[in-house]
Amino acid sequence: MRQPVILLGKGDVSLAAADGDVLVEPEGGGLEAIEALLARSPRAAVVTSGGDEGFFRASLCLERGVKAVILRRGAFSEAHEKELAARARSFGHELFLHDDSRGYGRVRAGGERVQVGAPEVAAWETAARGALGQSRRAAAIGLDVDPAWEEAAEAAEPLPMDAPVPGLSENLEEVAFTNGDKPVLYLVVPARSLEAARARHPGAAMALARAEAAPLAVEGATGRRIEGASGEATVHAFFSTDPDLAARAASLWEQGSSRNALGIGELLGYPPCCTAAFVALADRRNNAALVYVTAARTRALGASFHPLLDVAVRRVVPFTPCSFGCERAAAVASRVVAALPRVQAEALTRALTRPVLYLDEARAVALEGARVDGAALSFESAVFLPAPAPLDPDGEMFARKLLGAFFKGGGTLVCTDDGFEVRSASFTRRLGRTSPRLGVLLPFGRLSG
Repeated sequence: MRQPVILLGKGDVSLAAADGDVLVEPEGGGLEAIEALLARSPRAAVVTSGGDEGFFRASLCLERGVKAVILRRGAFSEAHEKELAARARSFGHELFLHDDSRGYGRVRAGGERVQVGAPEVAAWETAARGALGQSRRAAAIGLDVDPAWEEAAEAAEPLPMDAPVPGLSENLEEVAFTNGDKPVLYLVVPARSLEAARARHPGAAMALARAEAAPLAVEGATGRRIEGASGEATVHAFFSTDPDLAARAASLWEQGSSRNALGIGELLGYPPCCTAAFVALADRRNNAALVYVTAARTRALGASFHPLLDVAVRRVVPFTPCSFGCERAAAVASRVVAALPRVQAEALTRALTRPVLYLDEARAVALEGARVDGAALSFESAVFLPAPAPLDPDGEMFARKLLGAFFKGGGTLVCTDDGFEVRSASFTRRLGRTSPRLGVLLPFGRLSG
Protein backbone atom coordinates (compact mmCIF):
# COMPACT_ATOMS: atom_id res chain seq x y z
CA MET A 1 0.00 0.00 0.00
CA ARG A 2 1.23 3.47 -0.86
CA GLN A 3 1.97 6.05 1.80
CA PRO A 4 -1.19 7.90 2.80
CA VAL A 5 -2.41 11.36 1.94
CA ILE A 6 -3.31 13.45 4.97
CA LEU A 7 -6.10 16.00 5.05
CA LEU A 8 -5.58 18.91 7.45
CA GLY A 9 -7.93 21.75 8.33
CA LYS A 10 -11.64 22.49 8.46
CA GLY A 11 -12.46 23.12 4.80
CA ASP A 12 -14.53 20.73 2.70
CA VAL A 13 -12.70 18.74 0.06
CA SER A 14 -13.24 15.41 -1.68
CA LEU A 15 -10.40 12.95 -2.19
CA ALA A 16 -12.47 10.05 -3.39
CA ALA A 17 -10.09 9.39 -6.28
CA ALA A 18 -6.96 9.26 -4.11
CA ASP A 19 -4.84 6.14 -4.56
CA GLY A 20 -4.31 4.74 -1.07
CA ASP A 21 -5.41 5.76 2.40
CA VAL A 22 -6.69 9.24 3.14
CA LEU A 23 -6.18 10.18 6.78
CA VAL A 24 -8.20 13.10 8.11
CA GLU A 25 -7.28 15.41 10.98
CA PRO A 26 -9.88 14.84 13.71
CA GLU A 27 -11.76 17.95 14.75
CA GLY A 28 -10.37 19.41 17.96
CA GLY A 29 -7.42 17.00 18.01
CA GLY A 30 -4.84 19.78 18.13
CA LEU A 31 -1.12 19.39 17.59
CA GLU A 32 -1.02 15.87 19.03
CA ALA A 33 -3.41 14.62 16.35
CA ILE A 34 -1.46 16.37 13.57
CA GLU A 35 1.78 14.84 14.86
CA ALA A 36 0.18 11.39 14.76
CA LEU A 37 -0.75 11.87 11.10
CA LEU A 38 2.73 13.11 10.19
CA ALA A 39 4.22 10.06 11.91
CA ARG A 40 2.60 7.96 9.15
CA SER A 41 5.08 9.46 6.62
CA PRO A 42 2.44 10.80 4.22
CA ARG A 43 3.36 11.25 0.58
CA ALA A 44 1.23 14.40 0.35
CA ALA A 45 -0.77 16.75 2.53
CA VAL A 46 -3.90 18.65 1.54
CA VAL A 47 -4.48 21.76 3.67
CA THR A 48 -8.08 22.91 3.48
CA SER A 49 -8.03 25.85 5.93
CA GLY A 50 -6.80 29.35 5.24
CA GLY A 51 -5.48 31.93 7.69
CA ASP A 52 -2.93 31.09 10.37
CA GLU A 53 -4.47 27.64 10.90
CA GLY A 54 -3.82 26.64 7.32
CA PHE A 55 -0.52 28.45 6.95
CA PHE A 56 1.17 26.83 9.93
CA ARG A 57 -0.23 23.39 9.06
CA ALA A 58 1.26 23.69 5.59
CA SER A 59 4.59 24.91 6.97
CA LEU A 60 4.67 22.09 9.51
CA CYS A 61 4.18 19.51 6.76
CA LEU A 62 7.03 20.97 4.71
CA GLU A 63 9.32 21.02 7.75
CA ARG A 64 8.52 17.37 8.50
CA GLY A 65 9.42 16.11 5.05
CA VAL A 66 6.08 15.91 3.23
CA LYS A 67 7.15 16.10 -0.41
CA ALA A 68 3.97 17.67 -1.81
CA VAL A 69 1.68 20.10 0.01
CA ILE A 70 -1.54 21.19 -1.66
CA LEU A 71 -3.49 24.33 -0.75
CA ARG A 72 -7.01 25.32 -1.68
CA ARG A 73 -6.76 27.93 -4.40
CA GLY A 74 -7.93 31.27 -3.02
CA ALA A 75 -7.54 30.31 0.64
CA PHE A 76 -4.40 32.45 1.05
CA SER A 77 -3.08 35.76 -0.16
CA GLU A 78 -0.46 35.63 -2.88
CA ALA A 79 2.17 36.82 -0.38
CA HIS A 80 1.42 33.88 1.92
CA GLU A 81 1.44 31.43 -0.99
CA LYS A 82 4.86 32.75 -2.04
CA GLU A 83 6.14 32.49 1.52
CA LEU A 84 5.07 28.85 1.74
CA ALA A 85 6.67 28.23 -1.65
CA ALA A 86 9.93 29.70 -0.32
CA ARG A 87 9.71 27.31 2.62
CA ALA A 88 9.03 24.39 0.29
CA ARG A 89 12.13 25.31 -1.71
CA SER A 90 14.22 25.47 1.49
CA PHE A 91 13.41 21.81 2.18
CA GLY A 92 13.42 20.56 -1.41
CA HIS A 93 9.65 19.99 -1.53
CA GLU A 94 6.82 21.27 -3.74
CA LEU A 95 3.76 23.42 -3.12
CA PHE A 96 0.60 23.27 -5.23
CA LEU A 97 -2.72 25.07 -5.48
CA HIS A 98 -5.90 23.26 -6.44
CA ASP A 99 -9.53 23.88 -7.24
CA ASP A 100 -12.06 21.82 -9.17
CA SER A 101 -12.25 24.12 -12.18
CA ARG A 102 -8.53 24.63 -12.86
CA GLY A 103 -6.99 21.58 -11.25
CA TYR A 104 -3.43 21.68 -9.91
CA GLY A 105 -0.84 24.42 -10.31
CA ARG A 106 2.65 24.61 -8.85
CA VAL A 107 3.49 27.69 -6.75
CA ARG A 108 6.87 29.26 -7.43
CA ALA A 109 8.83 31.13 -4.78
CA GLY A 110 9.61 34.74 -5.48
CA GLY A 111 9.30 38.27 -4.18
CA GLU A 112 9.78 39.58 -0.68
CA ARG A 113 9.29 37.07 2.11
CA VAL A 114 6.84 37.70 4.95
CA GLN A 115 6.97 36.84 8.64
CA VAL A 116 3.54 35.33 9.25
CA GLY A 117 2.34 35.66 12.84
CA ALA A 118 4.54 38.66 13.71
CA PRO A 119 3.64 42.36 13.84
CA GLU A 120 4.10 44.23 10.57
CA VAL A 121 7.87 44.41 10.18
CA ALA A 122 8.17 47.62 8.16
CA ALA A 123 5.93 49.55 10.56
CA TRP A 124 7.87 48.16 13.52
CA GLU A 125 11.21 49.21 12.07
CA THR A 126 9.84 52.65 11.16
CA ALA A 127 8.53 53.16 14.70
CA ALA A 128 11.85 52.07 16.20
CA ARG A 129 13.83 54.43 13.97
CA GLY A 130 11.46 57.28 14.77
CA ALA A 131 11.97 56.72 18.50
CA LEU A 132 15.77 56.78 18.47
CA GLY A 133 17.00 59.06 21.23
CA GLN A 134 13.45 59.59 22.56
CA SER A 135 13.04 57.48 25.68
CA ARG A 136 9.31 57.89 26.20
CA ARG A 137 8.49 57.38 22.57
CA ALA A 138 10.52 54.16 22.53
CA ALA A 139 8.71 52.99 25.67
CA ALA A 140 5.32 53.54 24.01
CA ILE A 141 5.91 51.84 20.63
CA GLY A 142 2.79 49.95 19.61
CA LEU A 143 0.64 51.59 22.30
CA ASP A 144 -1.68 54.59 22.02
CA VAL A 145 -0.31 56.72 24.85
CA ASP A 146 -2.32 59.94 24.81
CA PRO A 147 -1.82 62.92 27.19
CA ALA A 148 -4.19 61.38 29.75
CA TRP A 149 -2.08 58.23 29.92
CA GLU A 150 1.12 60.29 30.11
CA GLU A 151 -0.34 62.14 33.08
CA ALA A 152 -1.44 58.88 34.71
CA ALA A 153 2.05 57.43 34.23
CA GLU A 154 3.65 60.47 35.84
CA ALA A 155 1.54 59.97 38.97
CA ALA A 156 1.79 56.17 39.10
CA GLU A 157 4.04 53.89 41.05
CA PRO A 158 6.23 51.89 38.66
CA LEU A 159 5.49 48.20 38.35
CA PRO A 160 7.82 46.31 40.68
CA MET A 161 10.57 44.32 39.03
CA ASP A 162 10.16 40.56 39.08
CA ALA A 163 12.38 38.96 41.72
CA PRO A 164 15.23 36.79 40.37
CA VAL A 165 15.66 33.16 41.38
CA PRO A 166 18.54 33.27 43.90
CA GLY A 167 21.74 31.67 42.63
CA LEU A 168 20.30 30.57 39.28
CA SER A 169 22.88 30.19 36.50
CA GLU A 170 22.88 32.99 33.95
CA ASN A 171 23.12 30.48 31.11
CA LEU A 172 21.02 27.35 31.56
CA GLU A 173 22.38 25.99 28.28
CA GLU A 174 25.50 25.10 30.25
CA VAL A 175 23.36 22.97 32.57
CA ALA A 176 22.03 21.08 29.53
CA PHE A 177 25.60 20.52 28.32
CA THR A 178 26.65 19.19 31.71
CA ASN A 179 23.59 16.90 31.63
CA GLY A 180 24.85 15.38 28.38
CA ASP A 181 21.88 16.67 26.37
CA LYS A 182 24.12 18.64 24.01
CA PRO A 183 27.01 17.25 21.96
CA VAL A 184 28.27 20.83 21.58
CA LEU A 185 27.82 23.92 23.75
CA TYR A 186 27.68 27.29 21.96
CA LEU A 187 28.42 30.46 23.92
CA VAL A 188 28.66 34.06 22.79
CA VAL A 189 30.83 35.63 25.46
CA PRO A 190 32.79 38.84 25.94
CA ALA A 191 36.41 38.27 25.01
CA ARG A 192 37.44 39.20 28.54
CA SER A 193 35.29 36.33 29.91
CA LEU A 194 36.49 33.60 27.56
CA GLU A 195 38.97 32.03 29.95
CA ALA A 196 36.37 31.94 32.71
CA ALA A 197 33.99 30.13 30.35
CA ARG A 198 36.71 27.65 29.44
CA ALA A 199 37.44 27.04 33.12
CA ARG A 200 33.80 26.08 33.75
CA HIS A 201 34.18 23.17 31.31
CA PRO A 202 37.63 21.72 32.01
CA GLY A 203 36.91 18.40 30.31
CA ALA A 204 35.80 19.94 27.02
CA ALA A 205 37.73 21.07 23.97
CA MET A 206 37.06 24.60 22.73
CA ALA A 207 36.94 25.91 19.17
CA LEU A 208 36.39 29.52 18.13
CA ALA A 209 34.42 30.44 15.03
CA ARG A 210 36.73 33.40 14.48
CA ALA A 211 40.24 33.91 15.73
CA GLU A 212 39.63 37.57 16.57
CA ALA A 213 36.97 39.08 18.79
CA ALA A 214 34.49 41.44 17.13
CA PRO A 215 32.16 44.11 18.54
CA LEU A 216 28.60 42.96 19.12
CA ALA A 217 25.63 45.05 20.20
CA VAL A 218 22.11 43.93 21.12
CA GLU A 219 19.35 46.14 19.75
CA GLY A 220 16.94 47.33 22.41
CA ALA A 221 13.40 45.88 22.33
CA THR A 222 13.95 43.47 19.40
CA GLY A 223 17.02 41.65 20.76
CA ARG A 224 18.55 41.64 17.28
CA ARG A 225 22.32 41.09 17.40
CA ILE A 226 24.28 43.63 15.40
CA GLU A 227 27.85 42.62 14.65
CA GLY A 228 30.43 45.25 13.85
CA ALA A 229 28.45 47.89 15.73
CA SER A 230 29.69 49.73 18.76
CA GLY A 231 29.67 47.22 21.56
CA GLU A 232 31.85 44.93 23.60
CA ALA A 233 34.27 42.66 21.78
CA THR A 234 32.82 39.15 21.80
CA VAL A 235 33.74 35.68 20.62
CA HIS A 236 31.70 32.72 19.39
CA ALA A 237 32.97 29.70 21.30
CA PHE A 238 32.04 26.03 20.87
CA PHE A 239 32.79 23.40 23.53
CA SER A 240 32.57 19.62 23.30
CA THR A 241 34.11 16.56 24.87
CA ASP A 242 34.75 15.52 21.25
CA PRO A 243 37.22 18.04 19.76
CA ASP A 244 36.11 17.18 16.21
CA LEU A 245 32.51 18.14 17.00
CA ALA A 246 33.55 21.49 18.49
CA ALA A 247 35.68 22.21 15.43
CA ARG A 248 32.88 21.13 13.09
CA ALA A 249 30.35 23.43 14.76
CA ALA A 250 32.75 26.38 14.68
CA SER A 251 33.49 25.75 11.00
CA LEU A 252 29.81 25.59 10.06
CA TRP A 253 29.11 28.80 11.94
CA GLU A 254 32.01 30.56 10.24
CA GLN A 255 30.84 29.39 6.80
CA GLY A 256 27.38 30.83 7.47
CA SER A 257 25.23 30.21 10.51
CA SER A 258 22.04 30.86 8.55
CA ARG A 259 22.58 28.47 5.67
CA ASN A 260 24.05 25.83 8.01
CA ALA A 261 21.35 26.16 10.67
CA LEU A 262 20.17 22.54 10.34
CA GLY A 263 23.65 21.12 10.83
CA ILE A 264 24.48 23.49 13.67
CA GLY A 265 21.17 22.73 15.39
CA GLU A 266 21.90 19.01 15.28
CA LEU A 267 25.36 19.51 16.80
CA LEU A 268 23.91 21.70 19.55
CA GLY A 269 21.37 19.03 20.45
CA TYR A 270 18.28 21.04 19.52
CA PRO A 271 15.11 19.06 18.72
CA PRO A 272 14.97 18.54 14.93
CA CYS A 273 11.38 19.83 14.79
CA CYS A 274 12.43 23.12 16.39
CA THR A 275 15.47 23.51 14.16
CA ALA A 276 13.38 22.89 11.03
CA ALA A 277 10.75 25.42 12.12
CA PHE A 278 13.51 27.97 12.72
CA VAL A 279 15.07 27.31 9.31
CA ALA A 280 11.67 27.83 7.67
CA LEU A 281 11.33 31.40 8.96
CA ALA A 282 11.59 34.41 6.70
CA ASP A 283 13.60 36.35 9.31
CA ARG A 284 15.42 34.85 12.30
CA ARG A 285 17.14 37.96 13.65
CA ASN A 286 14.36 39.71 15.59
CA ASN A 287 13.97 37.80 18.87
CA ALA A 288 10.78 39.65 19.75
CA ALA A 289 9.18 38.71 16.43
CA LEU A 290 10.09 35.07 17.10
CA VAL A 291 7.99 35.14 20.27
CA TYR A 292 4.98 36.43 18.32
CA VAL A 293 5.44 33.83 15.57
CA THR A 294 5.76 30.99 18.07
CA ALA A 295 2.63 32.15 19.92
CA ALA A 296 0.65 32.42 16.67
CA ARG A 297 1.83 28.99 15.56
CA THR A 298 0.98 27.49 18.97
CA ARG A 299 -2.59 28.78 18.78
CA ALA A 300 -3.03 27.90 15.10
CA LEU A 301 -1.98 24.28 15.67
CA GLY A 302 -4.08 23.85 18.80
CA ALA A 303 -1.06 23.33 21.05
CA SER A 304 -0.75 24.16 24.74
CA PHE A 305 1.52 26.76 26.34
CA HIS A 306 3.93 24.63 28.40
CA PRO A 307 5.27 26.75 31.28
CA LEU A 308 8.84 25.47 31.02
CA LEU A 309 8.95 27.07 27.57
CA ASP A 310 8.01 30.53 28.88
CA VAL A 311 10.80 32.40 27.11
CA ALA A 312 9.53 35.76 28.37
CA VAL A 313 10.30 34.94 32.01
CA ARG A 314 13.42 32.84 31.48
CA ARG A 315 14.91 30.92 28.56
CA VAL A 316 15.32 27.45 29.99
CA VAL A 317 16.17 26.23 26.47
CA PRO A 318 18.38 28.35 24.19
CA PHE A 319 16.55 27.58 20.95
CA THR A 320 13.23 28.85 19.63
CA PRO A 321 10.61 26.12 20.21
CA CYS A 322 8.59 25.13 17.15
CA SER A 323 5.58 25.78 19.38
CA PHE A 324 5.16 26.57 23.04
CA GLY A 325 3.59 23.13 23.35
CA CYS A 326 6.46 21.19 21.76
CA GLU A 327 6.90 18.01 23.83
CA ARG A 328 10.51 17.54 22.70
CA ALA A 329 11.48 21.06 23.73
CA ALA A 330 9.61 20.70 27.02
CA ALA A 331 11.48 17.44 27.71
CA VAL A 332 14.83 19.23 27.27
CA ALA A 333 13.64 22.00 29.61
CA SER A 334 12.42 19.45 32.17
CA ARG A 335 15.84 17.81 32.31
CA VAL A 336 17.50 21.19 32.85
CA VAL A 337 15.15 22.07 35.70
CA ALA A 338 15.54 18.60 37.25
CA ALA A 339 19.32 19.10 37.37
CA LEU A 340 19.02 22.28 39.47
CA PRO A 341 19.09 22.30 43.26
CA ARG A 342 15.58 21.64 44.58
CA VAL A 343 15.01 25.14 45.95
CA GLN A 344 16.07 26.73 42.66
CA ALA A 345 14.01 24.29 40.59
CA GLU A 346 10.88 24.99 42.62
CA ALA A 347 11.37 28.76 42.50
CA LEU A 348 12.02 28.72 38.75
CA THR A 349 8.97 26.55 38.08
CA ARG A 350 6.77 28.93 40.10
CA ALA A 351 8.15 31.89 38.16
CA LEU A 352 7.40 30.22 34.83
CA THR A 353 3.80 29.28 35.64
CA ARG A 354 2.39 32.78 35.11
CA PRO A 355 0.65 34.32 32.12
CA VAL A 356 2.61 37.09 30.43
CA LEU A 357 1.55 40.13 28.44
CA TYR A 358 4.46 40.43 26.02
CA LEU A 359 5.20 43.55 23.99
CA ASP A 360 8.84 43.03 23.06
CA GLU A 361 12.22 42.09 24.53
CA ALA A 362 12.20 45.30 26.61
CA ARG A 363 8.59 45.30 27.87
CA ALA A 364 6.86 42.25 29.29
CA VAL A 365 4.61 41.83 32.32
CA ALA A 366 3.93 38.68 34.36
CA LEU A 367 0.51 38.42 36.01
CA GLU A 368 0.41 37.15 39.59
CA GLY A 369 -2.51 35.21 41.06
CA ALA A 370 -3.95 34.69 37.60
CA ARG A 371 -7.04 32.63 36.84
CA VAL A 372 -8.44 31.90 33.41
CA ASP A 373 -12.20 31.80 32.90
CA GLY A 374 -12.97 31.26 29.23
CA ALA A 375 -11.60 34.21 27.27
CA ALA A 376 -11.11 36.34 30.41
CA LEU A 377 -8.03 36.34 32.62
CA SER A 378 -8.29 37.69 36.15
CA PHE A 379 -5.18 38.60 38.13
CA GLU A 380 -4.24 40.05 41.49
CA SER A 381 -1.10 42.01 40.61
CA ALA A 382 1.59 42.40 37.97
CA VAL A 383 5.39 42.60 37.83
CA PHE A 384 7.75 43.93 35.17
CA LEU A 385 10.09 41.28 33.78
CA PRO A 386 13.83 41.95 33.53
CA ALA A 387 14.55 42.78 29.91
CA PRO A 388 16.91 40.74 27.71
CA ALA A 389 17.23 43.80 25.44
CA PRO A 390 16.33 46.78 27.63
CA LEU A 391 15.43 50.34 26.82
CA ASP A 392 17.56 53.10 28.29
CA PRO A 393 16.88 53.75 32.01
CA ASP A 394 14.48 56.65 31.39
CA GLY A 395 12.53 54.65 28.82
CA GLU A 396 12.29 51.60 31.05
CA MET A 397 11.09 53.67 34.00
CA PHE A 398 8.40 55.33 31.89
CA ALA A 399 7.26 51.90 30.65
CA ARG A 400 7.08 50.61 34.22
CA LYS A 401 5.08 53.65 35.38
CA LEU A 402 2.72 53.49 32.40
CA LEU A 403 2.07 49.79 32.95
CA GLY A 404 1.90 50.39 36.70
CA ALA A 405 -0.99 52.78 36.10
CA PHE A 406 -2.67 50.29 33.78
CA PHE A 407 -2.38 47.16 35.96
CA LYS A 408 -2.83 48.85 39.37
CA GLY A 409 -4.99 46.89 41.80
CA GLY A 410 -5.57 43.85 39.60
CA GLY A 411 -8.78 42.94 37.82
CA THR A 412 -9.68 41.15 34.62
CA LEU A 413 -7.45 41.57 31.57
CA VAL A 414 -9.14 41.58 28.18
CA CYS A 415 -7.09 41.69 24.98
CA THR A 416 -8.65 42.78 21.69
CA ASP A 417 -7.33 43.65 18.26
CA ASP A 418 -7.38 47.36 19.02
CA GLY A 419 -6.39 47.52 22.68
CA PHE A 420 -6.10 46.12 26.18
CA GLU A 421 -8.51 46.59 29.07
CA VAL A 422 -8.33 45.97 32.81
CA ARG A 423 -11.82 45.70 34.25
CA SER A 424 -13.17 45.55 37.78
CA ALA A 425 -16.50 46.28 39.43
CA SER A 426 -15.54 49.94 39.87
CA PHE A 427 -13.48 50.82 36.78
CA THR A 428 -12.41 49.95 33.26
CA ARG A 429 -9.00 51.09 32.04
CA ARG A 430 -8.25 50.92 28.34
CA LEU A 431 -4.86 51.22 26.65
CA GLY A 432 -5.19 51.27 22.88
CA ARG A 433 -2.91 49.63 20.35
CA THR A 434 -1.40 51.45 17.42
CA SER A 435 0.99 50.58 14.60
CA PRO A 436 2.80 48.16 14.70
CA ARG A 437 0.15 46.78 17.10
CA LEU A 438 2.41 45.14 19.64
CA GLY A 439 1.19 42.98 22.49
CA VAL A 440 0.36 39.29 22.78
CA LEU A 441 -0.95 37.33 25.76
CA LEU A 442 1.09 34.22 26.51
CA PRO A 443 -1.20 32.09 28.72
CA PHE A 444 1.41 29.99 30.46
CA GLY A 445 -0.05 28.18 33.44
CA ARG A 446 0.52 25.36 35.85
CA LEU A 447 1.97 22.02 34.85
CA SER A 448 -0.61 19.26 34.73
CA GLY A 449 -0.24 16.17 36.88
